[in-house]
Amino acid sequence: MDKETREAVHVRDRGQCANCRASGPDVTLDVHHIVPRGRGGSDRMSNLVLLCRQCHDASHEQATAPTVDFRSTGKMNTDSFGTFLQFFRELPTARFDSDEEVWRIPKADFEEEVVREVSESQESVAVADGGER
Repeated sequence: MDKETREAVHVRDRGQCANCRASGPDVTLDVHHIVPRGRGGSDRMSNLVLLCRQCHDASHEQATAPTVDFRSTGKMNTDSFGTFLQFFRELPTARFDSDEEVWRIPKADFEEEVVREVSESQESVAVADGGER
């Protein structure tokens, strides 16, 4: 792939990983072929995406994509713990790692799903308080 195409992908994806949104001077970003060239994929912009090295390696099954990890402190009351468990059970990509006793959510899914839900709940509170939506 030529240098101009690589630069165009960086500009289009705003210099951040399309999966986990990682960016910055300490993040290595790769241009990834969605459909591999070996399977007929091209160097067209529609087949290219910018991924951080960890997400790129995960896409080739050589690593695990970045996750957000949650652990119970053991100090929750029963109702809070029930809500905690329900929250993670409802996220389709949340996984419980029993060896480390931690809930793992892919970082991209956390940002997309959880942040959206929190934003929507804050809007609901504002509307309930008489604010504008």
